[in-house]
Amino acid sequence: MLTTAAQIIVRIRAERELSMSSLAVLAGVPTSTISRIESGQIEPTLGMIRRIALGAGYHLHLQYYDLFSGRLEDDAAQVRAADGTGEGDGDEARGR
Repeated sequence: MLTTAAQIIVRIRAERELSMSSLAVLAGVPTSTISRIESGQIEPTLGMIRRIALGAGYHLHLQYYDLFSGRLEDDAAQVRAADGTGEGDGDEARGR
């Protein structure tokens, strides 16, 4: 099941009963960013989705399917290092 960034943001707003502007304030982003994500005009980075989710009181947890190994992967440390939020150094998260 694929979930788009727009679906994630719409669901967050619906569950928290937030307007676009209220969510934008909580996440520290412009209201236009929320609107553009929801309308599919832009695809946000994982870092941006995480920031919006945290603003609404959610923790973003990512799982992905590895096409090469055929396994469902669940590695939050690498997601944090790669999402551009500055939390952790990518080399440290990968043990280098």
